Amino acid sequence: MTELTSTKSNSPFSTGLPALYIIAFLSGISIGLFNPFISTFMAQHQVDDLWIGANSTVYFLVIALGTPLVVKILPKLGLRKTMMLGLALMGFSAPLFTMTTSMPAWFVIRAIMGIACCLYLVSGNTALNYFCHEGNRAIVNGLNALAFTFGFGIGPVLGSAFYNVSPKLSFSLGSALIFSGVIVVWIALPNKVVVFQKSSSSGIFSKLKLPLQGAFIYGFAESTLVSLYPVYLLRQNYNIEQIGYTFAIFVVGGLLSTVPVTHLANRFGRLKILFSSVSIVLLSFLCLSLIQNSTATHIFAFIAGASISPILPLTMALIGEKLSTNELSSGSALFTAIYSFGCTAGPILSSIAIKVFGDGYIFSIVIMGFAVFLFYMSIENKKRFYPINSD
Repeated sequence: MTELTSTKSNSPFSTGLPALYIIAFLSGISIGLFNPFISTFMAQHQVDDLWIGANSTVYFLVIALGTPLVVKILPKLGLRKTMMLGLALMGFSAPLFTMTTSMPAWFVIRAIMGIACCLYLVSGNTALNYFCHEGNRAIVNGLNALAFTFGFGIGPVLGSAFYNVSPKLSFSLGSALIFSGVIVVWIALPNKVVVFQKSSSSGIFSKLKLPLQGAFIYGFAESTLVSLYPVYLLRQNYNIEQIGYTFAIFVVGGLLSTVPVTHLANRFGRLKILFSSVSIVLLSFLCLSLIQNSTATHIFAFIAGASISPILPLTMALIGEKLSTNELSSGSALFTAIYSFGCTAGPILSSIAIKVFGDGYIFSIVIMGFAVFLFYMSIENKKRFYPINSD
């Protein structure tokens, strides 16, 4: 059995990394196309907000609960086969959603999509921290996040272009793109086997309290945005093209900011830049929940995208800083699980907030979550566990 080890090259495009960027791009397309338009499809069939939120919750909950299973599968199948299995399963299952209007079938299909996403998400995050090293960790995570954000931006644009013609056509196009990832992995990803070293879960968790909190609230905000914001915009009399355009503006902000912000993080300190990004995203989500003017919505969507996109690569880079090489696999799996639990909680809790308080409270829990995260960072800084003025 061969253990996957980090490349010695400083290049962010060395062994295996380009393939991982492509998988991140396809993962972004998956979330950016399927999730918003699944919610739109259900809303157009007069499904209650609570059921829409619950359907999204099932998807992300399966990702979270499936992480331990993938940890066991990875050493047996290896990175390449695990990713290929996940991509093929997503490509097969996603188009089935538009072929039925049965609520139980929708939940079963969404669960299968969650299993598929879990397979390539866990294996991708695990491989990323192995193929990179301390000399290029921040820029590699930044490029990976950039690829994901680019895919996330293309997803709703492609979806909106074809959805009005036929929802089935839109989902079939997304499926074909996901299937193409199987070829990419087969050709460009080294055939390595990951060995998960035994380590103390509590010890890893204590080292990663701050990045894991960041992963949770990032997942919470992202899933709320892609699952419920399209429904919110529909009720604000936005058409499908305008919804796609709004999401595209959000993504453009992330595309323009991710690499420069991660570069600044290397120069001025990852925690300092993370604190600034979270502060801005908190204010931007507050504005998005209060305003209804389309121009202002686009401005703050851009700011929200620019400030939230760097959060994931910055928190992932902190994992690489805090763990030994033997702990990276377990740490990456834990990061994926916590991120997925955040994604799980987002749609259902936010849909409850909408149900109880009204549409204007769509981001109320997201805002509170970011506020708590900021407070925790301040406390940790005072305790000198994670000083903001150092890497």
